Amino acid sequence: MSQQITFFPLGNAESCLLELSNYNTMLFDFANTFTGASDDKRIDLAKELGKYSQFDVVLFSHAHDDHVKGSKDFFHFDYAVEYQGGERKRISELWISSAFVLDTDLNSEDARVIRQEARYRLKKGYGIKVFSEPDKLNAWLESNGINPADREDVIIHAGTLLPCTNMGVELEVFVHAPFSADSEDVDDKNDPSIVLQLRLTNGTCTTKILLTGDTPHTVLEHIVDVSKRNKNEDYLKWDIYDIPHHCSYSGLADDKGDWQTSPTDQVIELLSWGNKNAKMIASCIPITEDTSPPHIQAKRAYIHFSGKKAFWATMEYPDSTSPRPLRYVIDEFGVSEKTISVNPIIISPAPRAG
Repeated sequence: MSQQITFFPLGNAESCLLELSNYNTMLFDFANTFTGASDDKRIDLAKELGKYSQFDVVLFSHAHDDHVKGSKDFFHFDYAVEYQGGERKRISELWISSAFVLDTDLNSEDARVIRQEARYRLKKGYGIKVFSEPDKLNAWLESNGINPADREDVIIHAGTLLPCTNMGVELEVFVHAPFSADSEDVDDKNDPSIVLQLRLTNGTCTTKILLTGDTPHTVLEHIVDVSKRNKNEDYLKWDIYDIPHHCSYSGLADDKGDWQTSPTDQVIELLSWGNKNAKMIASCIPITEDTSPPHIQAKRAYIHFSGKKAFWATMEYPDSTSPRPLRYVIDEFGVSEKTISVNPIIISPAPRAG
């Protein structure tokens, strides 16, 4: 039994795909930033995912365009016929934050379409999981004639372990965030990003993946504090760390620093939980002294405070002249980089984690 996770080169934008051994698929964010220009090195995400007719889970971590761009033209949405038919990809279950559902200040048409689909499914009571339960969500349900108690089964709270039995015994999902308090009166859409630890079991080996969206360091600090208080430190461990916010220093501290960002104590502790041979992935453009984000100061901090764990920026894999999707196979030996052929250089498997 094995799984595969793929991180796509999209510039400062994010999408990754988890494929399970039973052929179920989980897509985390979708941002097709490719313009079609001859010099655009970003991948055409719609083309790359074109072979799939549906996804078992599609999660949108938050409502920013760099996590939703192109969605209205790619997915089938049940709530309106104008977003149906053709080659559109169906979503069996939509995962979304309550902040996204309730947001009335969306500048992106893609985000507005996703929100309307989420509201439609939530009203109907099917095909959706909503993360966190602020008072405003209950008020919204009541305003639509729905007793909040009748939707308890689709509302997911921070600190919940989801067995995902419909996806097979190999996967569990631990929900770190959003916290309900971070979903009330949100000024910054990054604050209520969905943060998960995926746990993939193959024999006696459990591989752990932390997906963080664009979560700021203040939320990560809360995650660490709450996990320690509840003796859930195992859910802080990682074999793959999906670096938040395109390697911005905001995922580490308030201040970028001159040569290297100095993370807060809790973020340092989180980085220390990386297992032997763990990997860090930043969904971003090539990192230089001039990019902002990504910040070279943040990259130095991630490498230093993680104990020099392997680090890839998606637009630098296998090199910045011709970026390709970064794929890892996950099996009973842990994590290994999937061999690819590039003009005709062979990229050998990386050491396995676990």
